[in-house]
Amino acid sequence: MQARDSLPHDPLLLAEIARLYYQGELSQDQIAQRAGVSRSRVSRMLKEARDRGIVEIRIHHPYQTAPQLEQVLKERLGLNACLVLAATQTNGESELTQRVGALAARYLAEVVPNGSILGVGWGSMVDNVVRSGYVANKRDMTIVQIQGGVGGATQDIDGARIVNTLARSLGAQAAYLHAPMVVADAAVRTGLLRDQHIRQTLDLGRRADALLVGVGAVSRQSGLYRAGYLNDSDLLYIEAEGAVGDICGHYFRVDGSPCPLEIDGRTVALPAEAMLKAPLRVGASSGVAKALPNIGAARSGLINVLVTDQPAAEAMLAIIDAEDVTP
Repeated sequence: MQARDSLPHDPLLLAEIARLYYQGELSQDQIAQRAGVSRSRVSRMLKEARDRGIVEIRIHHPYQTAPQLEQVLKERLGLNACLVLAATQTNGESELTQRVGALAARYLAEVVPNGSILGVGWGSMVDNVVRSGYVANKRDMTIVQIQGGVGGATQDIDGARIVNTLARSLGAQAAYLHAPMVVADAAVRTGLLRDQHIRQTLDLGRRADALLVGVGAVSRQSGLYRAGYLNDSDLLYIEAEGAVGDICGHYFRVDGSPCPLEIDGRTVALPAEAMLKAPLRVGASSGVAKALPNIGAARSGLINVLVTDQPAAEAMLAIIDAEDVTP
């Protein structure tokens, strides 16, 4: 014979017990005393209320993602993974960037194993990833700067500071690229690449197990523009050549093809062909303005994991859909 306590309870009783616990904030002991039953029975009744749909628990996680969008973009762009921060009310672009950065950091913390070499770029998004504090609990890591500096104009484009911050938080070794991102002419770059320390850092970058980079747009918000290496005429020229974005100074078109520019011969960074050899290449960005650069970055192969937000992801999908119907 089935025990009475194991039989289904009256829905009204379950609802009342659940109300006392979840809304009235009474403990299970207090509810048991009030109802004249055991504490274990109250626990079983709360579980039954959940199982029968009388109680629904919703967790409004600040880093909730949009799985359907993630899957579609992953398949359409041939990515290994795609993380899309679900749309929620925020206090502006700065908070959105911080949350996307934290989402990327949590992903890195999950997938990058101990003892890895992590190549790091710079930019506002990379800075937010590093400052989020989620890239932690890793051992025997080496953090290497994979693009030259821009004079420390602002903190988010100070590559050495970003690498130092991350290395200190992990207790990791740091390798710095002690060179400008852009030099006056190709001859200066050639000379710098002969320097032993610069060569060693770039060689270490070539051995990276994972890369963390920002996806840049051809706009006044780009780090090179803010640092004074590009002006409005340069942006117009780069756009006219068909570039939609860059990663570590490597410009690409929307179809992912490289966009050769004069500045290439003056840029000090890990070469694109070396970046492509890293098994894990995580690119992060936020905002609708990054939709086109995100697509080009994914198609270029310079990233194989994209972390972005829902408005940007929806804009990306609209662009891809429009390409499919263009004769």
